[in-house]
Amino acid sequence: MTSQPNTSETYDVVIVGGGIAGLTVAYQLGNQNVLLLEKEDICGGRTLSTNIGPYVFNQGAQMIPGGETNVAKLADELGMTRTLIDKTKTSTYMKGKFVAGSSDFRFLLGLPIPLFEKLKMAFGIIRMRSRYSGIVDKTPRSDDQKMQELSEKTLVERMNIRHPDVKAFWDSIAKSSSTLGAAEVAAFQPVNTFLHHAADEFFVEGGTVQLTRTLAEKTKARVETGAAVIEVVSTGSGATVRYEKNGTLHTVQAKKCVMAVPAPLALGVVQDLPDFKRVALEQCEYGTMSSAAFLVDRPSEEFFGEGVWRVPVVGMKTIGIGDPTFTFTDDMKRKDGRGLIRLYAGDDGSQTLQKMSDDDALDEFEKDLFEIFPTAPGRVLDRALKHWPHAICPWRVGRLNQINDIRAPHDNIHYCGDYTENSGLESAVLSAKRVVSELTSS
Repeated sequence: MTSQPNTSETYDVVIVGGGIAGLTVAYQLGNQNVLLLEKEDICGGRTLSTNIGPYVFNQGAQMIPGGETNVAKLADELGMTRTLIDKTKTSTYMKGKFVAGSSDFRFLLGLPIPLFEKLKMAFGIIRMRSRYSGIVDKTPRSDDQKMQELSEKTLVERMNIRHPDVKAFWDSIAKSSSTLGAAEVAAFQPVNTFLHHAADEFFVEGGTVQLTRTLAEKTKARVETGAAVIEVVSTGSGATVRYEKNGTLHTVQAKKCVMAVPAPLALGVVQDLPDFKRVALEQCEYGTMSSAAFLVDRPSEEFFGEGVWRVPVVGMKTIGIGDPTFTFTDDMKRKDGRGLIRLYAGDDGSQTLQKMSDDDALDEFEKDLFEIFPTAPGRVLDRALKHWPHAICPWRVGRLNQINDIRAPHDNIHYCGDYTENSGLESAVLSAKRVVSELTSS
């Protein structure tokens, strides 16, 4: 049983959720009287990272986009060191074959699919880049014709995918960006991700968690971890927020409240939602993902080859593998003599893995590892696993039509997180900037 303290504090803003979206709001609000509540023992959300051997295992977000993106500018403002992921090859693992090419032409030529289908894919990718390159990392707008085109049909429909091997290839891309297959997800999300992969990407030195860790250190907000929010009730002039910490129930008042948690969690705690908002949030279902890392007794390049960082995997429980050591110096890797390999699974595979013990789930990942790299058995020194029950909010057909209601505040309650944009770190930071604008202009 919890005890109830007699005092009730009042804040200008109470933020529910200590991932990158909530922390960015807190940081950018500066000297305002702000309370941030995070149910886990540490802040970070899906940016968590850990060390395995000398290397970094980014358990969730692996990189940040470069250029003029909001998250890159935030990283620079915080003093983060960004290292370019200088990938020189496009690659995939398909039908027992590791395919890598230094150009799209060489890559497509090596795919184990019929020649006619390769030509169709080549022309489809050219058309995709020509028409849609301008949408990469941009906020989704319901009045944007190109975004509407990508939202009103599935990826299979938009690209007229018919051959089963070609569909299997795009399933891997779609699942990595949305957790759903190419016939289930609207084209917007996987097209944005596919085009994004061709752009500059950066590794955050020390792991992606350094972003959220530094935000938590530099914010002037009061940050409470281990604080599970039970309910948020609009009072007309503000909101009452109740949360439990260390067996004690706390009640605080907020002039304004920010829900910086996945939509299903917001639905569970915000009371008396207006009908339009409840319907909008109910459209934001989340898919799960699981990631695993294996420390091996030889440098990762001996498995991947030079210039290969991230590899979509076709037709397996594992939907992608990557080399987390890619940005570490050659001298350091030679001296250490070890490598690290990261694998991840999309929604269907992840749900199966989450029903197992961690050791059994790692064994399943290990089977895929050994199939992809036949020289890997006997070389695993250590391994780690992370499940993400709320990994990505997939865009289903028609989602763009609800985007304004998904973002919209009601009363004095505002909504923040990558599900209000597209997905990923850039979308999370973009949503935080929008919410800060709402808070400071109202």
